[in-house]
Amino acid sequence: MKVEIRIDKSISKSEINALITCPEVTETVLEAQRLLLGLGEGETVITGTENGRTVIIERQELFAIKSENGRTLLVCREKSYESPKPLKDFEGLRDFMRISKSCIVNLKKLKLVEPHYSGLMLLTLKNGSKEYISRKYLPDLKNYLGL
Repeated sequence: MKVEIRIDKSISKSEINALITCPEVTETVLEAQRLLLGLGEGETVITGTENGRTVIIERQELFAIKSENGRTLLVCREKSYESPKPLKDFEGLRDFMRISKSCIVNLKKLKLVEPHYSGLMLLTLKNGSKEYISRKYLPDLKNYLGL
């Protein structure tokens, strides 16, 4: 792997960006992305709100993160919590994958994957909830599953 750092004094700290150029997305590339985003082992705390209270949510408790009616929902086994962050802020979480425009799932919580009409696939999570994976994101899931 080749790493290059360019110094450009004309940009601010909030404009810092990184580009990973690769022939395919591998676990090493995803790990580099997570580290650059600060989402490794020491990743930031995930919080949601319920009845005006802030709830700390462990990553392993999350089954899915969904966007519904302009709100971001953190879906756990029995409850959902609202998050002030947009869905895109959760894309780099380890063991999570975007499966549609409005949903990211915890890959460790997958129970069943089955084909559905029009090239879609239906995912069943261990809490019994079902989510559709769109064709756009299907190759990444198949790669993860080794299909």
